[in-house]
Amino acid sequence: MAKTRTGAALLSLSLDRDGADTLQAQLLAQLRRLILDRMISPGSKLPSSRTLAEELSVSRVTVSAVIDQLISEGYLEGRARSGVYVEAELPDQLPEAQSGTAASMEQGRSGTFPEEASPAVPATLRPFDASAPELTLFPYRQWARHHDQTWRRPDAALLSRVDSFGWPPLREAIADHLREWRGLPCTAEQIFITSGVVEAISLIAAATLNEGDEVLTEEPGYAVLNRAVHQNRLIPVPSPVDQQGFDIKTALQTAPRAKAAIVTPSRHYPLGVTLPLSRRLELIEWAVGCNAYVIEDDFDSEYRFQGKPLPAMMSLSNQDRVIYVGSFSKVIFSAMRLGFVVFPKSMLPKVRSALSQTDQQASLMLQPVLARFMQSGDFAIHIRRMRRLYAKRQAAVLKAIKLHAADLLIVDPVPAGMHLVAMSTPDLQNRMSDTEAAERAKSAGVIVQPLSSFFAGPPVNQGLVMGFAGFSEERLEKGVQDLAAALRV
Repeated sequence: MAKTRTGAALLSLSLDRDGADTLQAQLLAQLRRLILDRMISPGSKLPSSRTLAEELSVSRVTVSAVIDQLISEGYLEGRARSGVYVEAELPDQLPEAQSGTAASMEQGRSGTFPEEASPAVPATLRPFDASAPELTLFPYRQWARHHDQTWRRPDAALLSRVDSFGWPPLREAIADHLREWRGLPCTAEQIFITSGVVEAISLIAAATLNEGDEVLTEEPGYAVLNRAVHQNRLIPVPSPVDQQGFDIKTALQTAPRAKAAIVTPSRHYPLGVTLPLSRRLELIEWAVGCNAYVIEDDFDSEYRFQGKPLPAMMSLSNQDRVIYVGSFSKVIFSAMRLGFVVFPKSMLPKVRSALSQTDQQASLMLQPVLARFMQSGDFAIHIRRMRRLYAKRQAAVLKAIKLHAADLLIVDPVPAGMHLVAMSTPDLQNRMSDTEAAERAKSAGVIVQPLSSFFAGPPVNQGLVMGFAGFSEERLEKGVQDLAAALRV
């Protein structure tokens, strides 16, 4: 049945030799659309490039280039000595406006698909540095092209006073992205461009909170958030996270008068648990009833390995009590220092008033470049490619731990993200703390973070936080072997 369906779908391919776009660009757009619309079944095998070329009366080079591009985008999978197949777990659809991307058309007109630049990985990055995304496969040439097109003849608006909320086209691109990928119905006017989470917390505090207010944070959690809260003359109250994430009922036993809660509902950092719908609704109900705010920190939700990323918590609230904070540091690279906040519309006057007392810290040089990168579809393609790659790398780490360190570490697969937490076995805990384990690993050339370091108070759990995104499968396996040897000394 699948073979018949695929054959029927391919018969619909029609190339216009007098059209404005090249045959290669037309074939790329049409094949991508057939896959996205499930006209070609997931997991089905495509005819050979020779067969397709003959049926379409085009060169085999044209067909091969298109297939290579779709493999790189995550739509197709090449199997040695077997052929080319549609991915069984299809990546998310691109937004309609991006399905025939400007980047693809430009590549098509040139007749080739340029290879990506492959810079060397910085020597300081060692498995299992949790802060490291894959750096060598970022589409640097596309990024450079957008940068060149932006600043060779800059928009006149870039040379005047830009809106204090940030470059409008970037805010539009982010709003489009959030609607498509996170189910968040927001507009560009609600989006403020930041230099990162610290600036985001400062602006939120200035617009919504008073000095001395208590702010609930997650325990274990991201220490930078606690410091940012404290720096804004607020009182952070770390509240325990269990196997279902943050629990507002437990948190209020310690701080019943709290005026805000900072949570990572889509994927808790570092434990990786997802906050269930019931607890999300309880949080929103608390915020509405107590005139408080929920700050939704959502820093790596794009990297969900199966299905679409979960809807943002902000999309559940129509009471203007959830503020959404996002970042590009994980999906592009941390040196970019660009993030964003989505404010409820009712808060915008307070936010603009707070901004009048300070200056925006986010780089204006990069904002229009990122806007073009997102609008072209290159951003969505990069996320899709990395999601597929990271899923394979996680599998490699899990396999290596099972083979080389099963007596030392207990680890389960995670459905999303760029790191996992390996809990210490009872035997390992009896011999050393996770802090000592991390020190031994460092001496062996391996970087892991002790789970205990994520606790503001006494640690409840012992384990190792291990990033897998930025390293090849071979380096990951070698890293596990080195780690296991260090822990057995």
